[in-house]
Amino acid sequence: MRNFTYLFLVLVLVGCGGGNSPKTFIGPSGKTLETVKCKSSPDQCFVQANKSCGGSYQVISSESHAGGILADFVPGPVTWYGMTYQCGKSNGRNPTFTFQGGTYTPPPVVYVPQAKTKVIVNNY
Repeated sequence: MRNFTYLFLVLVLVGCGGGNSPKTFIGPSGKTLETVKCKSSPDQCFVQANKSCGGSYQVISSESHAGGILADFVPGPVTWYGMTYQCGKSNGRNPTFTFQGGTYTPPPVVYVPQAKTKVIVNNY
């Protein structure tokens, strides 16, 4: 049973990894577009786009949003970047990674100072 629990945990973590492999789809113009998601920095988006296109590409759209450490389906403390692009000649336009969606508000930290306890014994 313990091995099953560890296996399940590993599969969940791998499945929620939110890797930055490009996803391919057909755009409205009928041309093939690719989209990639990266966390913490947009640099990996540029690397993946260059790698998948074998060189130049044209940025169609970009965005950023708050997400979790492993996945980005709910707002969290990590910034995720998304970029949609088309392989081929670039028009020279850089992505802006405009922030979209909900922002992450950390839970409040409640500080309770330690009480100064005194034991008072009244001897009447």
